[in-house]
Amino acid sequence: MTMGFMGIFYRQVLPAGGRLNLHVDYSPFRGHMHTFARSFGVMAAPPLDAEGREVAPDYFDVLGVDRKFNQSTDELKSKYRSLMTKFHPDRHVSSSEEGKALKASMASNVTRAYGVIGNPLTRALHLLELRGAAIGESDSSIVDSELLLEIMEVREHVDCASSDDELRPLLKSCQKQNSELCEELAKSFQEDRLDDAKYQAAKLQYWNRIEETIMEKISSAP
Repeated sequence: MTMGFMGIFYRQVLPAGGRLNLHVDYSPFRGHMHTFARSFGVMAAPPLDAEGREVAPDYFDVLGVDRKFNQSTDELKSKYRSLMTKFHPDRHVSSSEEGKALKASMASNVTRAYGVIGNPLTRALHLLELRGAAIGESDSSIVDSELLLEIMEVREHVDCASSDDELRPLLKSCQKQNSELCEELAKSFQEDRLDDAKYQAAKLQYWNRIEETIMEKISSAP
């Protein structure tokens, strides 16, 4: 079975049977943003071009926001609620069945867009895809050994932590890393440094996974 580039790299650096097992979500790096929509239960067939190839939808356009990395959370929520109100079934009770189906499809597309653009990682991956620089299977050199060793060390601390008091500093540090990476991504996209954006997005994927692991282990969020 073919694995994503992150999985291949981990298989190379982790010892067989080693206790460290950082799960990597491969799907966001395949350049198919519709995969992410499955987690929202609103999967629909991706758009195709004249030759039957998948075309990346512009989810920024769907929500009516500028195509950029920095986004206002409040504005995204406002756009989402406004569009969902517009396409709500109660507003189209007198429409034909075809019309109702069309509005339902539009609402699903808005939900997908909000899910992608509302998350910094998938927003970055979507921007890369729209700019023709999607992370693919051939990008195995994006992640360096220094980063992998750092992630392993942090994961080791998380695994060994036995109380929330030990986990909360790790969570705070991880959230700080994510925040700094988002700032770097915003600058890279603004300056059109797409190779840098690719590397930062890959790093963000790792730190996001660590944060999720901590949040799953901690008994109560701070």
